[in-house]
Amino acid sequence: MKFNVITIFPELINDFINHGLISKALTKNIIEVQTWNPRDFSENPTGRIDDKPFGGGQGMLLQAEPLIKTIEQIKLQSNTHVIFMAPHGNVFDQNKAHELKTKEDLTIICGRYEGIDKRVEESSVAEVISIGDFVLNGGELPALVVIETIARQLKGFIGNEISLQDSFSNGLLEYPQYTRPEKSSYGNVPEILLSGNHEMISRWKLKESLKLTLQNRPELLEKKKLSDLEKELLNEIKDE
Repeated sequence: MKFNVITIFPELINDFINHGLISKALTKNIIEVQTWNPRDFSENPTGRIDDKPFGGGQGMLLQAEPLIKTIEQIKLQSNTHVIFMAPHGNVFDQNKAHELKTKEDLTIICGRYEGIDKRVEESSVAEVISIGDFVLNGGELPALVVIETIARQLKGFIGNEISLQDSFSNGLLEYPQYTRPEKSSYGNVPEILLSGNHEMISRWKLKESLKLTLQNRPELLEKKKLSDLEKELLNEIKDE
């Protein structure tokens, strides 16, 4: 899968992808990441691509023409799906990541300053996506969140496919985990995890996932179609 990232700070993207599993995925050609700097498509001799918003207001906006020309150049090479990272977009989650994974080519626009000229959205963007109800200095960090979330779902990205059973993969938060030592001054590992009884361990993990979700993200349970076992465990939790 290919990711095109439109950004005035390509080094932020390139530095990140040269580390960890993302770097290995690039080496194994599981993903491809190419950065595009809209300054390269500016007609301003200095490469400037921002200006004051009409009607007043604070800050500066990225101009429409350099961004649209960048997107047009990308589209000459591939049938890409264009998204724009911005606070006013639909909130990104695991389901959206799974949906975007089906795209062979994804272009991500990273805003800066006070945002971008609305005409970019109107003419060239398929969807606007947010990673949460907060504001950052730019869209590079959100773009990296999207890239990593999608990439780790691709075959071969993680050697152990069981590792894909993380939080949200089944609509629940992930259960707590422990490693050695079994006992310490900071607490002990729950006995059930040392029992060797895989059926009871699986039940414990599911119950802990339900408990964490109920405590921290109850809205997820409202959207999830619960199995009979999950309903039973939830009733146990509520009775405790």
